[in-house]
Order: sequence, then structure tokens, then C-alpha cells
Amino acid sequence: MKKLTRGMAPARRYTSFLKLGTGLVALATAAAWTAPALAQSTASEMDEVVITGARKQPNIGGLIQAETAPKSKSTVTQEYLATQTAGQSVLASLNLLPGVNFTNNDAYGSSGGNIRIRGFDGNRVSLTFDGIPLNDTGNYAIYSNQVIDEELVNRATVNIGTTDVDSPTASATGGTINVQTRKPLDELGVEGKLSFGSNDYKRIFTVLDTGDFGPGNRTSAFLAASYQDYNKFKGPGELQKKQFNTRIYEDLGGGDFISVAAHYNENRNNSYQTNSRATFASNYFADYNNTWVPQTAVAGKADTPSSLDSNYYGVRVNPSNTGNVRGQSRFHLADDVMLTVDPYFQYTLANGGGTTSIKETDPRLIGASKTAKGVDLNGDGDLNDTVLLYAPSNTNTFRTGVTSSLIWDIDDNNRLRVGYTLDYGRHRQTGDFSYIGADGTPLDVFGGKYSGQVYAADGSQLEARNRYSIAELNQASLEYVYKAFDQKLTVVPALRLPYFHRELNQYCYTYTGTSTNVASLSSNQYCTTNPTISQTNLYRAPFTGTKDFSDPLPSLGVVYQVTPEHQVYFQFSEGFSAPRTDNLYGVKTDQPGIVDPEKTYNFELGERFQTNWLMTSVSGWYTRYINRIVSALDPNDANNTIDRSLGRVDLYGASIEAGFTVTDQVTFYTSGSYTHSEVKNNLAGPNGTTFLTSGKQLVDTPEWMAAGRVEYKPLDILSASIEGKYTGTRAATDVNDEWTTPFFVANFEARLDLPDTAGFKGTYLQFNVNNLFDRRYLNTISSSTTVATVAGKTSLPFYQVGAPRTFMGTIHTSF
Repeated sequence: MKKLTRGMAPARRYTSFLKLGTGLVALATAAAWTAPALAQSTASEMDEVVITGARKQPNIGGLIQAETAPKSKSTVTQEYLATQTAGQSVLASLNLLPGVNFTNNDAYGSSGGNIRIRGFDGNRVSLTFDGIPLNDTGNYAIYSNQVIDEELVNRATVNIGTTDVDSPTASATGGTINVQTRKPLDELGVEGKLSFGSNDYKRIFTVLDTGDFGPGNRTSAFLAASYQDYNKFKGPGELQKKQFNTRIYEDLGGGDFISVAAHYNENRNNSYQTNSRATFASNYFADYNNTWVPQTAVAGKADTPSSLDSNYYGVRVNPSNTGNVRGQSRFHLADDVMLTVDPYFQYTLANGGGTTSIKETDPRLIGASKTAKGVDLNGDGDLNDTVLLYAPSNTNTFRTGVTSSLIWDIDDNNRLRVGYTLDYGRHRQTGDFSYIGADGTPLDVFGGKYSGQVYAADGSQLEARNRYSIAELNQASLEYVYKAFDQKLTVVPALRLPYFHRELNQYCYTYTGTSTNVASLSSNQYCTTNPTISQTNLYRAPFTGTKDFSDPLPSLGVVYQVTPEHQVYFQFSEGFSAPRTDNLYGVKTDQPGIVDPEKTYNFELGERFQTNWLMTSVSGWYTRYINRIVSALDPNDANNTIDRSLGRVDLYGASIEAGFTVTDQVTFYTSGSYTHSEVKNNLAGPNGTTFLTSGKQLVDTPEWMAAGRVEYKPLDILSASIEGKYTGTRAATDVNDEWTTPFFVANFEARLDLPDTAGFKGTYLQFNVNNLFDRRYLNTISSSTTVATVAGKTSLPFYQVGAPRTFMGTIHTSF
């Protein structure tokens, strides 16, 4: 690898924008026609129609839908989503499904959360929105607070253990979550919702549907907007979210269409503090402090910031600006041949806040200057001080892509599908230091990216991180659908061929030594123009490089319709996750497994019984995980952590779900799951030690979960429901020496429909209570290797806690 200068080569920039432009041209071409997304990708939706034989499947309570696909999947529809807390993330509404565990950081969803499915965390699950990927291009993270408003979601489907054959993902080893936006309505109308709740919660949502218009009344569209604002349930601070959505749909006739949609989401959040189990045991509501002590600036004195200021809530923020434009289209090239083309463009700018204390004589502030001894950061005329600076790690992503398929209906029993996917992400990661205002808030939430920059003596900008990465997925796919025995048997062999390319450009030095006498680092990076840094062996010089990953991923699904109500299915698939940028930017890339993809082999056997009044699904499954990557202590430096390969992990379990229409007034849903995980290898620790992880369970993976919901509708205008979930114990460390306690959380909802009057219709009042019994429990886990002290270092797991009992009232109407 060769050293890079800070500026990027013009040719590389040209190539980047050329590829972005190609995606936009494809999107503009679709926009010239206009129409709606129907599910994950358009082609995958068509496969479902072929396999199920019906475009709309019956469901019970919106929580269980009749399925006939030869793979394990569960679906929630708008019928259920409409009963949930207004403004909540759609991912939270998946929490009752078998094998799914979503830990929400607060009752309203703006602070985000974490999802796990059968031991696979969100980074290993592909989240798609009308077929476009939402996982971060660098670390594959899912940001649940940036998903479309639930009112606009038609359904959300979880594929457990397998992906769609055309899923645009290089990270999914544990399945997919597909969120589908509703079509515009065919009649002109306006819908509005106004909500109020605990913690001074306020939210307004409105959507305008144009109805059918244009030549032949084949065009329709909607425009929606929402705003919500509330205080944190613990500690000072507030969370604010704005969202805009639009879609235009053109029906071309004969099942063909074109759709263009746009989404924009803006979050401005104060963060919740994570703490150890012991801290929360003594103070469940422990959080960042609300005391800001302005730093003194006295000439000739060594001024230092207050120890309180780094934990001041005003600098613990989590801002994000995200948006996308997405198109979908289907064209019949002949009676039996269809082409689908789904282009998209995405934009992300976000960070997690934070601070760093910098000495005015820090080598980074001297830079390349041969005469300066530092920089007077606080203006008191000396260089004796340590100054607190705002130090966010910004991630700025431009992403474009297209998913396309050519489908040939050979006859009623045979279908062939060939697909191609391109996903191209330009991923910019910077740590732009900036000054903090006199009131303790950043001059700009995105730090020195836009204002308040801090400069070294040589004029270079002070920063904690500076990377430029390219993530490019080229993927071919092949799927064959075969039906036999009067279409009672369906066999679906498929092959996904991902080719994933990462380009790495590290513009900072990477810390490699064992000395602890270095300035505060961010992810082992040291950004400076000071030439003396290259004269020590503690740092690796800036570098560039590329890494390519590919693996054929076969799958096989078989379903047999034993009777009209009863079916059995079998599913096998291979999963693949290419290394994340942090894995590859780390200096110790020669470690076994760390730069190799993760791999899974998934098997499942299931049975379904489905009628209009009773639906059940039972399955057993097994997953073999190869090269599971975890974070562990650096054996050469107990003050840092690095990613390591845990090797093989075996998982197996069983799940069940059932929906039952007891009477016309009562419906019931229940689910349960058992998940056993076993690590097969020990993990090497620092200074020749070994962490005894062999035989242990994966962190944050409950063995037992059970959920249920009962809805009662005594009158046509009145309904009420109660739902609850039990979550078993979860390991918080890799060696399983700290566990969470099990917990049960229940929610309540009641709705009163009001008569139509004065042109208003569909008016209702809704009342929601989350955590009905006010349970206290440890929620999201930030795991560690062990709670024991190793090489003089103790690294405890940290947690978020569950939100207390929360009330909300909503009024809805349309006209």
C-alpha cells in the first residue's frame, strides 16, 4: 500500500460522481413515467404472487398473515401498526414476532434501538425499504429512528435465516426485514393525527392524497409530513424529529407501473447515557448531568475544564439528516416476459456527539510549523491550558444503486428469473473538532464540518478521524420456481453471486504501539500534519488499498400443500457478510479471520396450518456460523480493543406463532421461541491469556422469549387490546460472567371511533400505555469480553434501561 496525500485524486472523484450520476439517470428515466413500490423489490413481490397465488393474503389482527413461501417469514400489516404508539419506529412493532427481540431506547422511538433475530444483531440483518438497502455501508448498522412513519407502511416482513435472491446486501447472514410503503389512494383526501403524551410528547402527522388524475386517471400521489418533540424520560434534554415523504404512481395497465418516491428524515436528539449494572442498581435514572461550568481563561494560569463538562447533556447529542429517492417499475416485454427496474439514491449525514480535552501544546496543534509551540485555544495569551472541544465523528454517505430482474413465465408451473444489483456507496468519515459555546452547546451539531473549526499553527484543521471509503456491490442472481402435483409442490432453487469491493483511504496515522503516553485517540487514529509523528514506530503512516470479497450463495426452498389448510416447508440458505471498514482500517489486518467474510449455513423445517379463523406456524432450525467477529482487548495494548474472529458458532432452536379469531369480538395472537447458541472456540487475550469462551452463549441472545396479544371489540365503535412480551436472561459478556435478569413488559391500547360529521370521516380517539406495569429492566446491551480485570484493565458491559410507564393520547381524522 502506498501513502496518500490528503487530497483525493481527480480521477477517483470523477469516477465516483460518474457512478452516482449513472444511478440518477436511471432514476430520472423511471421518473419520466411515475408509479408505486409494492414490496421489497418489485421482482420479489412478483415471485410472492406466483408462489402464493394471491396478491393479498388473509391475516388475523394484522400480526400473522397466511404465508405459502418456501421460507420462514412473518408479517405485520397496517391493521396492527395503527394500534401502536404514534411516531414509534416500525421495527418496534416487530417485537412480538417469534425470534425477534427489539430493545427500544425510549417509549417513542426517536432515540433508536437495537434488533436481534435468532442471535443475529442488526448489523447482520438486511433492512430494506421498498427494496433499497438501509444498513450503513461501512459497519452495516441499522438506525431504527430514521425509518418511514408507520402511518405510511403497508406491511413489514421478516425473512428469518434467508434473504431474497436479489437483496442488495453484503452483510446479511441472518435474514432480512422488508418495509413496504403504501400506494397513494385513488380518491382525493387529507388525513391528520395529533398526539400528546408523557414527557411533554407532541406529534403531528398529515398526509394529502391527490386521488387519480392525469390521462385516463391512471396517476395518483401523496405528500406527507410529521413533526414530533419530547423530553427524555431520564436526565435533561429533548428529542426532535421531522419527516417528509412523497410518492407518485402511474398505472400503465396490465399490471405494469412506474413509481417514484422520496423520503427525508431529520433528528436532533440529546443522547441517553449508558451505565454499568451497578450504577443503574443504585440509580435507575442515572444520566448525563445538567451542569455546565464555563472554563476560566486567566493569563499565566494552567486552566482546565470542569470534570462535569464532558458529561454535560448539551454535548451528548445524536444529530442526523437522511434521505432517499427511490423508483420502482415493471414492464411486460412480451406476454410471458417481464422486466423490473428499481433505482435509488440515498444521503446520510450523522454523528454521535462527544468531547475531547486538548492541551494547547498538543503535537497536533503544532502541525508542520517549525517555530510554533502550540495554539492559544481560549484566547488568554498563554499556552498553559487544556481546553474541552466538541469532537463528533461525522459520517457522510452518498449512495446510489439499482436492482433489476428479467422474469420469464415459461408456463403455469415454471418461472425463471435473472437479476442484477448494483449498490455503490461513497462513505466519508471525519472527526471535525469545533469550539463549544458559552452555554455548553456546540456551535454546530456537525462540529467543524460547517463552522467553529479548530486550526493548528500551520493552518491545518484539527480532526480526530479522516477516511474516505468506497463500498461497491455488484451482484448477479438466478432463481427458478417449479410447481408440480397440481401445484401442491413448489420448489425454488436460487443462487446469489455477490462481488463486493471496498476501497480504503486512510488520511490519518494509525496507532500501533504499546505506549500509553499518547494523546486521546479516536478508534486508534491520530490525525496530524506534524512530521515528527512519522519518526516513531508507534504509528502507521496514511495509506490506501482495496479489498474484494465474493462467494456463491445457493439457497433452496420447498413447500408442499398437504391440504388446502396445511403445508410443510423446508429451507436452506447460505449467508455472507464482508468485513466492515473498521476491520480493514485496523492495523492488525494479518490476524486470522479478521479480514475474511463471515459465513452462515442455515437450515429450517416448518409446518403451517392456515384458515380464516386460525393460523399457526411451527418450525425448527439450525445455523452454523463460521468466522464470527467480536470485539476484544488488544493483546499488545490493554488500553485498546480490536476486532477478532471468534471462529465457529452453532445456533439452533424452535419457534411457534398462532393467530386465533375466538369470536367476532375477540382475536388472539401468541408467539414463542427458543434460541440456543454455543461458541466453539476460546478467544486469545492480552499477554498470552485466554478468554474461556468455548461452550458459552452469544451476548444479548435470550434463550427464551414469549409474547401474546388479545384484542376485544365489544362494539363496532370501541376496541381495546393488551399485549406483552417475556424476554429471558441474556449474557452481557463473551465469557458469560454477567447476565441480565428476565423481564416482562406489557402495553395497553384502547380506541373509540366517532361518527362521521361535517365532512370529517374516520375520526377516532386512541389511548396507549407503554410498560403498563411500570417494570424496570436492563434494555440494550453494550457488551464486553469479561467483567474480570485483565492486564490491569476492567471493561464492564454498559446498558440502556427500559422506559417507565408512558401514556399517550391521539386524535385522528380525515376529510
